[in-house]
Amino acid sequence: MQVASHMAQGKAVDLRGRQFVVRLKEFFDQERRAGAVVSTQDPAGRVATALGLGKRTVKDILSTYHRTGQCLAPTVEAKGKPPYRIQAPLEKVIRQRIRERNRQGSHVSVRTLLHWLSEHDEGMNPATLWRALQRMGFVYGTSRSKAALRERDDVLIARREYLRTKLANRSPHGGTVRPEVYLDES
Repeated sequence: MQVASHMAQGKAVDLRGRQFVVRLKEFFDQERRAGAVVSTQDPAGRVATALGLGKRTVKDILSTYHRTGQCLAPTVEAKGKPPYRIQAPLEKVIRQRIRERNRQGSHVSVRTLLHWLSEHDEGMNPATLWRALQRMGFVYGTSRSKAALRERDDVLIARREYLRTKLANRSPHGGTVRPEVYLDES
């Protein structure tokens, strides 16, 4: 841990920093008991001054240490609303799962997807999943007289057209006829 002459207050102190605070405070306590020449009336204040931390921060760390016997960082709970979007890698997994189930002819719904996601430690709100599916281009359509999730027709047609164009640009030797440029718009 680097100690700056004036460390910004209000910053989180990591585990190693907390251990350092505890060791330094214990050292100053021993120094006070030994009757050293230095002023040892305020060990917590000396630690704060020595490390460039606030005295309240040092006292909070020591209080946690004396209560639990460990130098644990406080758990920071997320504030505010949860994110309304799911992460891009999870979108890809969900898209693959829906396509796989559609190819098998199995029924796919928000409820079955939620159940499958909860089995894989990815629990989420049904409304969040439904909104994400709508953004990804999925709609409910009839499949064997049941409503099931499927891709919108325009998305399906656009993908097929893209793949046809891409295949038409391939030369018989394995290269491309014209250079291909990919733009990532995610």
